[in-house]
Amino acid sequence: MRSCAHPGRRSRLALLAWGVASILVAGRATALDVVTVDGKPLQLDVTETTIVAQHFDARTPPGQQYPGATTLEDSGWGEWINRLNATLRWGDWSAGLRLDSGLYWRRPAGNSSYASEYPSSYTTQIQQDNESRYQNTTYPAKLWATYASPGLEVTAGDSYVQFGRGLTLSMRKNDELGIDTTLRGAKVQFSKDPFSVTAVAGFANPSRVDEATGRTLFVTGNLVNGDQAHPEFGSDRVVGVDLQAGRGLPVTLSTHVVQFTRCAPYHYDAAGNIDTDLWRDPSTVMFATCDTADTYAWLNSLNPTPRGLEDHTITMVGQTLEIPSLGGHGKLYLEAAGQQRQSDIPGQTTNLSGNALYATLAFDVGATNTTLELKSNRNFYTVAASVGQASPEFAIVAYSFLPPAESFNMLDAEGTGDFNACVEGGRLREDVNVTKKLLVYGQGVFAYSQTEQPSGACDQYGHTIAPAGVASASVEDVVYDGVGGFEYTFDNHLSHVYGSAGARDDTRETGVFQYREQHFEYSIAKYLGGPWSLEIQGRDRRREEQTFNQDPSTATATTPAQSVWWYEGENYVALRMAPKWVFTQGFEYTTMIGQPRLYFNGAVLYKFTSRSNLRIFAGEQRGAFRCASGICRFFPAFEGARAELTLRF
Repeated sequence: MRSCAHPGRRSRLALLAWGVASILVAGRATALDVVTVDGKPLQLDVTETTIVAQHFDARTPPGQQYPGATTLEDSGWGEWINRLNATLRWGDWSAGLRLDSGLYWRRPAGNSSYASEYPSSYTTQIQQDNESRYQNTTYPAKLWATYASPGLEVTAGDSYVQFGRGLTLSMRKNDELGIDTTLRGAKVQFSKDPFSVTAVAGFANPSRVDEATGRTLFVTGNLVNGDQAHPEFGSDRVVGVDLQAGRGLPVTLSTHVVQFTRCAPYHYDAAGNIDTDLWRDPSTVMFATCDTADTYAWLNSLNPTPRGLEDHTITMVGQTLEIPSLGGHGKLYLEAAGQQRQSDIPGQTTNLSGNALYATLAFDVGATNTTLELKSNRNFYTVAASVGQASPEFAIVAYSFLPPAESFNMLDAEGTGDFNACVEGGRLREDVNVTKKLLVYGQGVFAYSQTEQPSGACDQYGHTIAPAGVASASVEDVVYDGVGGFEYTFDNHLSHVYGSAGARDDTRETGVFQYREQHFEYSIAKYLGGPWSLEIQGRDRRREEQTFNQDPSTATATTPAQSVWWYEGENYVALRMAPKWVFTQGFEYTTMIGQPRLYFNGAVLYKFTSRSNLRIFAGEQRGAFRCASGICRFFPAFEGARAELTLRF
């Protein structure tokens, strides 16, 4: 078994000194001078990002004897994360490498005080959890070479790719959520108006380390099976082509076909052990295997949810129609897609066809702007990365994307199921420019989901499928969501006041509520003269969700504890001295049972140049979902200090 022993004081100081030294060394780094080779300049671009963080020990929530085991799993540890990104450019050619490193200390599993201070059951849970966390690593996260000339671009190695709005293929980067998924293989783009062709083939390559939690996708131990080596990420292969016609014309059409194949990352022996010895099985260790038995063993070890995760082959087809200008006053976009899944896992071999339709229409009339989004998805699931059960933070990694047609800040209210897999609904927003300084808007969202409940499903025709003995109405949710707001600017657009408020109701067809919320958001910025400005922004929410925040005092001998309302929010004040300094103070709170109530923090941002900066944060932030670009993930509470240095040359 790999040791997770708590390092001694000297080791911790050495690791911390290493992280600090990396910042100092990075600060003295210089870019390679431009030289000329064969009459063309050779340029090296470097981005160096170094993060050093120390998590404090967990606080005990009000009314509890000690923190929960899950809280302890996320507390007390330290990390140094380094990302070195270098790109060499010469004429039409470029080549690059991103080298990621991670170093950890004071792992919770190695904290000897836990065994004496907390229940014995905590020790086993924390050890099991830490098996896939806090692994010291250095690996080439991204590498590529590209030839780009007018009308032709060829990339070997890592590249981002998306067809249409992403229903069939979307491999992209989202820094806010820690997602960075590329295709490692080949990408060819050829265009000659009005036509273009994009073809891709290769392996999915998500980032292997989650900076927020220290979780990794490298081979780990499994204490339940006697510390048996276990992979946390499979071998996902992608082949696709996108054909586009009408570039630059009034109507643009695009057709795309993509096939995803999930294979086993290693060979499994008869006892279920994987072979990770490079010398004994070099081809499989380097390139994985699509052997039927190995693939079955790997996929059978994954979670049955999200639905489709255990499918070995998924074929997607899509068609888009885009009218970029409707008489100069609007635009229209339509995309339809079909999905066919194949699986050998018992219980996953039926109902494998799905389809999706997405449309957006935007137009303006005088001072008004209208946006209408519609979605109709029937048994159509995002293609999730084949991630092991011990790495839940990576469950959001996917190779396709379903546009939510939803309020951007309400995606975390879509429940624990796969809300958009079987859904009908849309979003209508109206913006009115009352004056040059004042904009008011209103928005309404309606959705009917058959998969918000984890047990719900539908077929390709949209018919509800519920578990045996369960009424269909109990897995059907109807959602109404509304928001209104205004944006007012003054001081020659250097200052502003923004405000919005809204409510959401999510109720099952049986009449049982699933989720309710009222919320208020604000953002105020005041220019103070010279380089100074003051900004205040925040969001406050009142929420109630089925099976969440259950109050023990409401339980009786015959009824379980009831879910009750809770309040949460965050409010931040920032003082800016352009263009160098930003000073921030934050206050967050929650009344959720089992969580600390108040969280205070402060941060300083200093910009060396427009492209390089240092940010230091200290304090507390509550655990919460964060949403960006239509995707949400949960971030555990943070209490500690963090410094991030970014240098670009």
